[in-house]
Amino acid sequence: MNNSGYILTVMAKDRPGIVKTVSDIVLSNQGSWLEASLSRLGGQFAGIVSVKIPDRQLNDFKKALSEIVSEGITVKIHSFNEENEFEGKPASIIVEANDRDGIIDEISSALAEKGVNVEKLSSECASASMAGYELFRAEIQVSLPKRFTVNKLQALLESVSDDLIVTIE
Repeated sequence: MNNSGYILTVMAKDRPGIVKTVSDIVLSNQGSWLEASLSRLGGQFAGIVSVKIPDRQLNDFKKALSEIVSEGITVKIHSFNEENEFEGKPASIIVEANDRDGIIDEISSALAEKGVNVEKLSSECASASMAGYELFRAEIQVSLPKRFTVNKLQALLESVSDDLIVTIE
């Protein structure tokens, strides 16, 4: 029995039971839920799920996912090939700065220019309690290309802006 990997993108107005609905469909089609990133953003449920489904179940799987649109859940299916994953040295970054327009673009442009692969990014803005303005904070998981050191990464990110505080683990 051959299994193929798929990435599901899931969107819905947030409410209880969305994960159960999708996981029931994966299970009922003899699939495996491999990993996921699920969040509530702006009152919406947004998720990315990696699954493996037996090839013989694919049509039934797709049909079942298309039927939950009537429940307000939209799922898109994307094939993936695990062998094409970027192989690099992992690093975890925390970036903090005064919030401003374009900060994510500045950081992502610098990383992309040096071939650093962003694997996961979580960001938020929060009020600086005593200062009265917004602070930006991002946690970023990256893979570094060969011969690109953590020291070079630190210098690269610090060169983006003089108010950026960068911590690399």
